[in-house]
Amino acid sequence: MNATRREFIVGGAAAMGTGSVLAGVALPKVRIAAIGTGGRGHTDLHSFLRSGLCEISCAADVYAPNLEWVRKEQPQAKIYADYRKMLAECAGRYDAVSIMTPDHSHAVAFFEASKYNVPVYCAKPLAHTIDETLAMMRLAREKKIITQVSHHGNSEPGTPLLREWMESGIFGKALEAHIYCCGPNGYYMEPPEWANQPAEPPKGLDWELWQGPVKRRPYIKGLVPRGRWRSWAMYGEGCLGDWSCHLIGPVATALDLDMPTAVTMDDERGFDPKKTPFTFPHAAHYKFEFPAKGNRGPFIYHWYECMRRAPRPAAYEPELPFDTVKSRWCGGYLVCEKETLMFGATGASGLRIIPHSHMKAIKPHLPPKKYPRYKDHWAEFLQAVQQKRPANTPFEMGGKFTIMGFMGMIATRFPGRRLTFDPVTMCCTNIPEANALMGPDWTDAARAEYGRFL
Repeated sequence: MNATRREFIVGGAAAMGTGSVLAGVALPKVRIAAIGTGGRGHTDLHSFLRSGLCEISCAADVYAPNLEWVRKEQPQAKIYADYRKMLAECAGRYDAVSIMTPDHSHAVAFFEASKYNVPVYCAKPLAHTIDETLAMMRLAREKKIITQVSHHGNSEPGTPLLREWMESGIFGKALEAHIYCCGPNGYYMEPPEWANQPAEPPKGLDWELWQGPVKRRPYIKGLVPRGRWRSWAMYGEGCLGDWSCHLIGPVATALDLDMPTAVTMDDERGFDPKKTPFTFPHAAHYKFEFPAKGNRGPFIYHWYECMRRAPRPAAYEPELPFDTVKSRWCGGYLVCEKETLMFGATGASGLRIIPHSHMKAIKPHLPPKKYPRYKDHWAEFLQAVQQKRPANTPFEMGGKFTIMGFMGMIATRFPGRRLTFDPVTMCCTNIPEANALMGPDWTDAARAEYGRFL
Protein backbone atom coordinates (compact mmCIF):
# COMPACT_ATOMS: atom_id res chain seq x y z
CA MET A 1 0.00 0.00 0.00
CA ASN A 2 1.51 3.35 -0.97
CA ALA A 3 1.80 6.24 1.45
CA THR A 4 -1.08 8.18 -0.05
CA ARG A 5 -3.52 5.28 0.23
CA ARG A 6 -2.31 4.46 3.75
CA GLU A 7 -2.86 8.06 4.85
CA PHE A 8 -6.29 8.03 3.24
CA ILE A 9 -7.38 4.95 5.17
CA VAL A 10 -5.72 5.57 8.51
CA GLY A 11 -6.63 9.25 8.44
CA GLY A 12 -10.27 8.37 7.98
CA ALA A 13 -10.07 5.70 10.65
CA ALA A 14 -8.77 8.18 13.20
CA ALA A 15 -12.15 9.85 13.27
CA MET A 16 -13.90 6.64 14.34
CA GLY A 17 -15.32 6.17 17.80
CA THR A 18 -17.49 9.29 17.90
CA GLY A 19 -20.73 7.45 17.06
CA SER A 20 -23.41 9.84 15.92
CA VAL A 21 -22.09 12.66 18.08
CA LEU A 22 -19.35 15.02 16.92
CA ALA A 23 -17.96 17.80 19.12
CA GLY A 24 -20.90 17.41 21.50
CA VAL A 25 -23.50 17.88 18.75
CA ALA A 26 -25.94 15.11 17.86
CA LEU A 27 -25.74 14.37 14.15
CA PRO A 28 -28.88 13.71 12.07
CA LYS A 29 -29.64 10.27 10.71
CA VAL A 30 -28.30 9.47 7.26
CA ARG A 31 -31.08 9.22 4.67
CA ILE A 32 -30.32 6.36 2.28
CA ALA A 33 -31.42 5.96 -1.32
CA ALA A 34 -31.33 2.19 -1.78
CA ILE A 35 -30.64 0.71 -5.22
CA GLY A 36 -31.36 -3.00 -4.81
CA THR A 37 -33.19 -4.33 -1.74
CA GLY A 38 -33.08 -8.12 -2.16
CA GLY A 39 -30.33 -10.63 -1.41
CA ARG A 40 -27.29 -8.78 -0.11
CA GLY A 41 -29.30 -5.58 -0.38
CA HIS A 42 -31.72 -6.93 2.22
CA THR A 43 -28.83 -8.02 4.46
CA ASP A 44 -26.70 -4.88 4.22
CA LEU A 45 -29.59 -2.45 4.48
CA HIS A 46 -30.69 -4.16 7.69
CA SER A 47 -27.10 -3.87 8.95
CA PHE A 48 -27.33 -0.13 8.28
CA LEU A 49 -30.68 0.13 10.05
CA ARG A 50 -29.51 -1.83 13.10
CA SER A 51 -26.87 0.83 13.74
CA GLY A 52 -29.61 3.35 14.50
CA LEU A 53 -27.75 5.91 12.38
CA CYS A 54 -29.95 5.92 9.28
CA GLU A 55 -33.31 5.49 7.63
CA ILE A 56 -34.29 4.58 4.07
CA SER A 57 -35.61 7.61 2.26
CA CYS A 58 -36.30 5.89 -1.07
CA ALA A 59 -35.74 2.46 -2.57
CA ALA A 60 -35.66 0.93 -6.04
CA ASP A 61 -35.63 -2.68 -7.16
CA VAL A 62 -36.47 -4.32 -10.49
CA TYR A 63 -38.03 -7.31 -8.69
CA ALA A 64 -41.17 -6.07 -6.94
CA PRO A 65 -41.26 -8.69 -4.12
CA ASN A 66 -37.87 -7.43 -2.90
CA LEU A 67 -39.48 -4.13 -1.96
CA GLU A 68 -42.19 -5.52 0.31
CA TRP A 69 -40.06 -5.48 3.45
CA VAL A 70 -39.13 -1.83 2.78
CA ARG A 71 -42.82 -0.89 2.55
CA LYS A 72 -43.47 -2.55 5.92
CA GLU A 73 -40.37 -1.53 7.86
CA GLN A 74 -39.66 1.89 6.32
CA PRO A 75 -43.11 3.28 5.44
CA GLN A 76 -41.70 6.76 4.80
CA ALA A 77 -39.62 5.45 1.87
CA LYS A 78 -40.72 6.24 -1.67
CA ILE A 79 -40.73 3.10 -3.82
CA TYR A 80 -39.52 2.73 -7.42
CA ALA A 81 -38.61 0.09 -9.98
CA ASP A 82 -36.10 2.26 -11.90
CA TYR A 83 -33.31 3.71 -9.75
CA ARG A 84 -32.58 6.44 -12.30
CA LYS A 85 -36.05 7.87 -11.83
CA MET A 86 -35.68 7.54 -8.06
CA LEU A 87 -32.36 9.39 -7.93
CA ALA A 88 -33.70 12.23 -10.06
CA GLU A 89 -37.09 12.67 -8.37
CA CYS A 90 -35.79 12.28 -4.81
CA ALA A 91 -32.66 14.42 -5.19
CA GLY A 92 -32.16 16.42 -2.00
CA ARG A 93 -34.09 13.86 0.07
CA TYR A 94 -31.17 11.45 0.53
CA ASP A 95 -27.67 11.82 1.96
CA ALA A 96 -26.10 8.62 0.62
CA VAL A 97 -26.74 5.94 -1.99
CA SER A 98 -26.48 2.18 -1.48
CA ILE A 99 -25.82 0.10 -4.64
CA MET A 100 -26.65 -3.55 -4.01
CA THR A 101 -27.51 -4.82 -7.48
CA PRO A 102 -26.02 -7.63 -9.59
CA ASP A 103 -22.41 -6.87 -10.51
CA HIS A 104 -23.01 -5.99 -14.17
CA SER A 105 -24.97 -2.86 -13.21
CA HIS A 106 -22.74 -1.48 -10.42
CA ALA A 107 -20.78 0.88 -12.65
CA VAL A 108 -23.70 2.55 -14.40
CA ALA A 109 -25.57 2.88 -11.09
CA PHE A 110 -22.56 4.69 -9.65
CA PHE A 111 -22.22 6.90 -12.71
CA GLU A 112 -25.84 7.96 -12.19
CA ALA A 113 -25.42 8.45 -8.44
CA SER A 114 -22.28 10.54 -8.97
CA LYS A 115 -24.41 13.23 -10.63
CA TYR A 116 -25.82 14.07 -7.19
CA ASN A 117 -22.47 14.28 -5.34
CA VAL A 118 -23.49 12.17 -2.35
CA PRO A 119 -21.54 9.36 -0.62
CA VAL A 120 -21.93 5.88 -2.12
CA TYR A 121 -21.80 2.40 -0.60
CA CYS A 122 -21.39 -0.32 -3.24
CA ALA A 123 -21.48 -4.10 -3.13
CA LYS A 124 -18.37 -6.07 -3.94
CA PRO A 125 -16.89 -6.76 -6.42
CA LEU A 126 -16.86 -3.10 -7.28
CA ALA A 127 -17.82 -3.61 -10.93
CA HIS A 128 -18.01 -6.26 -13.66
CA THR A 129 -14.86 -5.49 -15.69
CA ILE A 130 -11.45 -3.91 -15.16
CA ASP A 131 -12.31 -0.82 -17.24
CA GLU A 132 -15.50 -0.21 -15.24
CA THR A 133 -13.60 -0.60 -11.96
CA LEU A 134 -10.89 1.85 -12.99
CA ALA A 135 -13.54 4.33 -14.12
CA MET A 136 -15.38 4.12 -10.78
CA MET A 137 -12.15 4.62 -8.83
CA ARG A 138 -11.14 7.57 -11.00
CA LEU A 139 -14.55 9.27 -10.82
CA ALA A 140 -14.77 8.87 -7.04
CA ARG A 141 -11.29 10.35 -6.71
CA GLU A 142 -11.93 13.27 -9.06
CA LYS A 143 -15.26 14.22 -7.45
CA LYS A 144 -13.99 13.53 -3.91
CA ILE A 145 -16.97 11.28 -3.21
CA ILE A 146 -17.02 9.43 0.12
CA THR A 147 -17.18 5.75 -0.82
CA GLN A 148 -17.27 2.36 0.88
CA VAL A 149 -17.17 -1.13 -0.68
CA SER A 150 -19.09 -3.93 1.05
CA HIS A 151 -15.81 -5.73 1.71
CA HIS A 152 -16.67 -6.09 5.40
CA GLY A 153 -13.60 -8.25 6.05
CA ASN A 154 -11.53 -5.08 5.94
CA SER A 155 -13.35 -3.91 9.07
CA GLU A 156 -12.84 -7.21 10.91
CA PRO A 157 -9.96 -7.53 13.42
CA GLY A 158 -8.08 -10.23 11.51
CA THR A 159 -7.09 -7.85 8.71
CA PRO A 160 -5.13 -5.34 10.83
CA LEU A 161 -3.83 -8.20 13.00
CA LEU A 162 -2.30 -9.98 9.99
CA ARG A 163 -0.78 -6.71 8.85
CA GLU A 164 0.78 -6.11 12.27
CA TRP A 165 2.17 -9.62 12.38
CA MET A 166 3.75 -9.41 8.94
CA GLU A 167 5.18 -5.93 9.45
CA SER A 168 6.86 -7.10 12.67
CA GLY A 169 9.18 -9.38 10.71
CA ILE A 170 9.09 -12.18 13.29
CA PHE A 171 7.96 -14.74 10.71
CA GLY A 172 10.54 -13.83 8.08
CA LYS A 173 9.63 -13.07 4.48
CA ALA A 174 6.33 -14.18 3.03
CA LEU A 175 6.87 -16.79 0.31
CA GLU A 176 3.45 -17.86 -0.96
CA ALA A 177 -0.21 -18.06 -0.04
CA HIS A 178 -2.66 -20.87 -0.72
CA ILE A 179 -6.29 -19.74 -0.73
CA TYR A 180 -9.30 -21.98 -1.22
CA CYS A 181 -12.97 -21.27 -1.72
CA CYS A 182 -15.60 -23.89 -2.42
CA GLY A 183 -18.51 -21.49 -2.22
CA PRO A 184 -22.06 -22.56 -1.39
CA ASN A 185 -22.96 -26.04 -2.57
CA GLY A 186 -22.99 -25.93 -6.38
CA TYR A 187 -23.55 -22.15 -6.43
CA TYR A 188 -21.03 -21.42 -9.19
CA MET A 189 -21.56 -24.59 -11.20
CA GLU A 190 -24.61 -24.06 -13.39
CA PRO A 191 -25.06 -26.54 -16.26
CA PRO A 192 -23.91 -24.71 -19.43
CA GLU A 193 -26.88 -26.01 -21.42
CA TRP A 194 -29.17 -23.82 -19.31
CA ALA A 195 -27.93 -20.81 -21.28
CA ASN A 196 -29.59 -22.33 -24.34
CA GLN A 197 -32.86 -23.09 -22.55
CA PRO A 198 -34.62 -19.75 -22.06
CA ALA A 199 -37.17 -19.65 -19.26
CA GLU A 200 -40.03 -17.34 -18.33
CA PRO A 201 -38.99 -14.55 -15.92
CA PRO A 202 -40.68 -14.77 -12.51
CA LYS A 203 -43.73 -12.66 -11.84
CA GLY A 204 -42.79 -9.20 -10.62
CA LEU A 205 -39.42 -9.05 -12.39
CA ASP A 206 -38.74 -6.31 -14.94
CA TRP A 207 -36.27 -8.30 -17.04
CA GLU A 208 -35.41 -5.31 -19.23
CA LEU A 209 -34.42 -3.18 -16.24
CA TRP A 210 -32.59 -6.09 -14.59
CA GLN A 211 -30.28 -6.47 -17.61
CA GLY A 212 -29.41 -2.79 -17.37
CA PRO A 213 -26.46 -1.86 -19.60
CA VAL A 214 -25.47 -5.30 -20.93
CA LYS A 215 -26.51 -6.81 -24.25
CA ARG A 216 -29.97 -8.35 -24.26
CA ARG A 217 -30.41 -12.09 -23.77
CA PRO A 218 -33.32 -14.36 -22.87
CA TYR A 219 -33.95 -15.02 -19.19
CA ILE A 220 -32.15 -18.07 -17.72
CA LYS A 221 -33.96 -20.06 -15.04
CA GLY A 222 -32.83 -19.47 -11.48
CA LEU A 223 -31.32 -16.00 -11.94
CA VAL A 224 -33.92 -14.31 -9.73
CA PRO A 225 -34.64 -14.46 -6.85
CA ARG A 226 -32.09 -17.17 -6.04
CA GLY A 227 -29.26 -14.95 -7.16
CA ARG A 228 -27.57 -17.54 -9.37
CA TRP A 229 -26.53 -14.84 -11.85
CA ARG A 230 -22.95 -15.01 -10.53
CA SER A 231 -22.66 -18.38 -12.29
CA TRP A 232 -22.89 -16.62 -15.67
CA ALA A 233 -20.07 -14.50 -17.11
CA MET A 234 -22.39 -11.94 -18.70
CA TYR A 235 -23.63 -10.90 -15.23
CA GLY A 236 -21.12 -12.13 -12.63
CA GLU A 237 -17.55 -13.37 -12.21
CA GLY A 238 -17.87 -16.82 -10.64
CA CYS A 239 -16.23 -17.84 -7.39
CA LEU A 240 -12.99 -15.89 -7.78
CA GLY A 241 -14.68 -12.62 -8.71
CA ASP A 242 -17.17 -12.97 -5.88
CA TRP A 243 -14.87 -14.02 -3.03
CA SER A 244 -11.42 -12.65 -3.90
CA CYS A 245 -11.75 -9.46 -1.84
CA HIS A 246 -12.57 -11.45 1.30
CA LEU A 247 -9.65 -13.85 1.01
CA ILE A 248 -7.01 -12.01 -1.01
CA GLY A 249 -7.66 -8.60 0.55
CA PRO A 250 -6.11 -9.22 4.00
CA VAL A 251 -3.00 -10.79 2.47
CA ALA A 252 -2.62 -7.99 -0.10
CA THR A 253 -2.94 -5.39 2.65
CA ALA A 254 -0.51 -7.15 4.99
CA LEU A 255 2.15 -7.60 2.31
CA ASP A 256 1.58 -4.30 0.49
CA LEU A 257 0.89 -6.10 -2.78
CA ASP A 258 0.41 -4.10 -5.93
CA MET A 259 -1.02 -5.67 -9.07
CA PRO A 260 0.15 -9.14 -10.20
CA THR A 261 2.40 -9.24 -13.24
CA ALA A 262 1.34 -12.72 -14.35
CA VAL A 263 -1.70 -14.98 -13.90
CA THR A 264 -2.26 -18.59 -14.95
CA MET A 265 -5.42 -20.70 -14.69
CA ASP A 266 -5.40 -24.50 -14.82
CA ASP A 267 -8.54 -26.64 -14.79
CA GLU A 268 -8.40 -30.32 -13.96
CA ARG A 269 -11.70 -31.15 -15.69
CA GLY A 270 -11.05 -29.90 -19.19
CA PHE A 271 -12.86 -26.57 -19.10
CA ASP A 272 -13.25 -25.25 -22.66
CA PRO A 273 -14.21 -21.54 -22.78
CA LYS A 274 -14.89 -21.77 -26.52
CA LYS A 275 -17.63 -24.33 -25.98
CA THR A 276 -19.05 -22.73 -22.83
CA PRO A 277 -18.12 -19.02 -23.01
CA PHE A 278 -20.60 -17.95 -20.33
CA THR A 279 -19.79 -20.43 -17.55
CA PHE A 280 -16.87 -21.02 -15.19
CA PRO A 281 -14.68 -24.05 -14.44
CA HIS A 282 -15.83 -26.46 -11.74
CA ALA A 283 -12.35 -27.26 -10.42
CA ALA A 284 -9.82 -24.50 -11.06
CA HIS A 285 -6.39 -23.48 -9.78
CA TYR A 286 -5.14 -19.93 -10.36
CA LYS A 287 -1.56 -18.78 -9.85
CA PHE A 288 -0.94 -15.04 -9.31
CA GLU A 289 2.64 -13.78 -9.47
CA PHE A 290 3.79 -10.55 -7.77
CA PRO A 291 7.22 -8.93 -8.19
CA ALA A 292 9.57 -8.17 -5.31
CA LYS A 293 8.94 -4.92 -3.46
CA GLY A 294 10.94 -3.25 -0.71
CA ASN A 295 12.29 -5.92 1.64
CA ARG A 296 9.86 -8.53 0.28
CA GLY A 297 10.94 -10.89 -2.45
CA PRO A 298 8.74 -12.20 -5.30
CA PHE A 299 5.45 -13.57 -4.01
CA ILE A 300 2.92 -16.07 -5.37
CA TYR A 301 -0.59 -16.78 -4.25
CA HIS A 302 -2.53 -19.80 -5.36
CA TRP A 303 -6.33 -19.84 -5.56
CA TYR A 304 -8.23 -23.14 -5.54
CA GLU A 305 -11.96 -23.03 -6.18
CA CYS A 306 -15.06 -25.20 -6.20
CA MET A 307 -14.05 -28.86 -6.61
CA ARG A 308 -10.28 -28.25 -6.76
CA ARG A 309 -8.61 -29.35 -3.52
CA ALA A 310 -5.93 -27.19 -1.95
CA PRO A 311 -2.71 -28.95 -0.83
CA ARG A 312 -2.43 -29.76 2.84
CA PRO A 313 -0.05 -27.30 4.55
CA ALA A 314 3.13 -29.00 5.75
CA ALA A 315 2.81 -27.42 9.21
CA TYR A 316 -0.84 -28.42 9.73
CA GLU A 317 -1.58 -30.64 12.73
CA PRO A 318 -1.24 -34.26 11.49
CA GLU A 319 -4.18 -35.46 13.57
CA LEU A 320 -6.61 -32.99 11.96
CA PRO A 321 -8.43 -33.66 8.66
CA PHE A 322 -7.77 -31.31 5.75
CA ASP A 323 -10.05 -31.65 2.74
CA THR A 324 -11.17 -28.26 1.45
CA VAL A 325 -13.76 -29.74 -0.92
CA LYS A 326 -15.36 -32.30 1.37
CA SER A 327 -15.51 -29.79 4.20
CA ARG A 328 -16.72 -26.95 1.93
CA TRP A 329 -14.05 -24.72 3.44
CA CYS A 330 -13.11 -21.17 2.51
CA GLY A 331 -9.86 -19.85 3.91
CA GLY A 332 -6.16 -20.03 3.34
CA TYR A 333 -2.66 -20.17 4.70
CA LEU A 334 0.38 -17.94 4.27
CA VAL A 335 3.77 -19.67 4.11
CA CYS A 336 6.62 -17.58 5.52
CA GLU A 337 10.31 -18.35 5.99
CA LYS A 338 9.87 -19.26 9.66
CA GLU A 339 6.19 -20.09 10.19
CA THR A 340 2.89 -20.76 8.43
CA LEU A 341 -0.16 -18.63 9.26
CA MET A 342 -3.72 -19.91 8.73
CA PHE A 343 -6.98 -17.96 8.48
CA GLY A 344 -10.67 -18.29 7.65
CA ALA A 345 -13.14 -17.01 5.09
CA THR A 346 -13.37 -13.23 5.58
CA GLY A 347 -11.00 -10.66 6.99
CA ALA A 348 -8.36 -13.24 8.00
CA SER A 349 -10.78 -14.53 10.63
CA GLY A 350 -9.42 -17.05 13.13
CA LEU A 351 -5.85 -16.06 12.29
CA ARG A 352 -3.35 -18.39 13.96
CA ILE A 353 0.10 -19.91 13.59
CA ILE A 354 0.17 -23.61 12.79
CA PRO A 355 0.66 -25.97 14.45
CA HIS A 356 -0.92 -25.00 17.78
CA SER A 357 2.34 -25.68 19.62
CA HIS A 358 4.06 -22.96 17.61
CA MET A 359 1.22 -20.53 18.28
CA LYS A 360 1.57 -21.12 22.00
CA ALA A 361 5.33 -20.58 21.90
CA ILE A 362 5.26 -17.41 19.80
CA LYS A 363 2.21 -15.75 21.37
CA PRO A 364 4.22 -13.86 24.06
CA HIS A 365 6.40 -12.36 21.33
CA LEU A 366 3.67 -11.14 18.99
CA PRO A 367 3.70 -7.38 18.24
CA PRO A 368 1.38 -4.91 20.02
CA LYS A 369 -1.71 -3.42 18.40
CA LYS A 370 -0.77 -0.78 15.85
CA TYR A 371 -3.78 -0.27 13.53
CA PRO A 372 -7.37 0.66 14.42
CA ARG A 373 -10.14 -1.91 14.82
CA TYR A 374 -13.70 -1.33 13.69
CA LYS A 375 -16.79 -2.64 15.40
CA ASP A 376 -19.20 -2.30 12.51
CA HIS A 377 -18.42 -1.95 8.79
CA TRP A 378 -21.86 -0.46 8.03
CA ALA A 379 -21.91 1.99 10.94
CA GLU A 380 -18.40 3.06 9.97
CA PHE A 381 -19.65 4.21 6.57
CA LEU A 382 -22.63 6.05 8.08
CA GLN A 383 -20.34 7.81 10.54
CA ALA A 384 -18.05 8.80 7.67
CA VAL A 385 -21.08 10.33 5.92
CA GLN A 386 -22.14 12.18 9.06
CA GLN A 387 -18.64 13.46 9.73
CA LYS A 388 -17.82 14.18 6.07
CA ARG A 389 -14.60 12.16 6.15
CA PRO A 390 -13.22 9.17 4.19
CA ALA A 391 -14.56 5.72 5.07
CA ASN A 392 -12.17 2.88 5.84
CA THR A 393 -12.77 0.77 2.69
CA PRO A 394 -13.02 3.27 -0.18
CA PHE A 395 -13.28 2.44 -3.87
CA GLU A 396 -9.53 3.05 -4.11
CA MET A 397 -8.96 -0.02 -1.93
CA GLY A 398 -11.92 -2.18 -2.91
CA GLY A 399 -11.24 -1.55 -6.59
CA LYS A 400 -7.69 -2.84 -6.23
CA PHE A 401 -8.89 -6.19 -4.90
CA THR A 402 -11.62 -6.31 -7.54
CA ILE A 403 -9.07 -5.86 -10.34
CA MET A 404 -6.86 -8.62 -8.94
CA GLY A 405 -9.78 -11.02 -9.14
CA PHE A 406 -10.72 -9.86 -12.62
CA MET A 407 -7.21 -10.57 -13.90
CA GLY A 408 -7.91 -14.15 -12.88
CA MET A 409 -11.28 -14.02 -14.65
CA ILE A 410 -9.53 -13.03 -17.86
CA ALA A 411 -7.05 -15.92 -17.43
CA THR A 412 -10.07 -18.23 -17.14
CA ARG A 413 -10.71 -17.73 -20.85
CA PHE A 414 -7.16 -18.89 -21.70
CA PRO A 415 -6.71 -22.16 -19.72
CA GLY A 416 -3.14 -23.27 -19.14
CA ARG A 417 -1.61 -20.11 -20.60
CA ARG A 418 0.46 -17.71 -18.51
CA LEU A 419 -0.84 -14.16 -19.05
CA THR A 420 1.61 -11.35 -18.32
CA PHE A 421 0.29 -7.93 -17.32
CA ASP A 422 1.61 -4.40 -17.22
CA PRO A 423 1.05 -3.56 -13.52
CA VAL A 424 0.34 0.10 -14.33
CA THR A 425 -2.17 -0.24 -17.16
CA MET A 426 -3.34 -3.76 -16.19
CA CYS A 427 -3.21 -4.65 -19.91
CA CYS A 428 -2.09 -8.11 -21.00
CA THR A 429 1.28 -7.86 -22.76
CA ASN A 430 1.66 -11.33 -24.33
CA ILE A 431 -1.87 -12.32 -25.41
CA PRO A 432 -3.41 -9.27 -27.14
CA GLU A 433 -6.87 -10.84 -27.47
CA ALA A 434 -7.13 -10.92 -23.68
CA ASN A 435 -7.40 -7.13 -23.65
CA ALA A 436 -10.77 -7.33 -25.38
CA LEU A 437 -12.09 -8.69 -22.06
CA MET A 438 -11.05 -5.59 -20.09
CA GLY A 439 -14.19 -3.64 -20.97
CA PRO A 440 -17.93 -4.22 -20.65
CA ASP A 441 -20.22 -5.86 -23.20
CA TRP A 442 -22.74 -3.02 -23.22
CA THR A 443 -25.62 -2.21 -25.52
CA ASP A 444 -25.13 0.63 -27.98
CA ALA A 445 -27.51 2.76 -25.90
CA ALA A 446 -25.53 2.16 -22.69
CA ARG A 447 -22.25 2.92 -24.44
CA ALA A 448 -23.67 6.17 -25.81
CA GLU A 449 -24.88 7.15 -22.35
CA TYR A 450 -21.96 6.01 -20.17
CA GLY A 451 -19.04 5.37 -22.51
CA ARG A 452 -17.53 8.75 -21.64
CA PHE A 453 -16.76 7.49 -18.14
CA LEU A 454 -14.53 4.62 -19.35
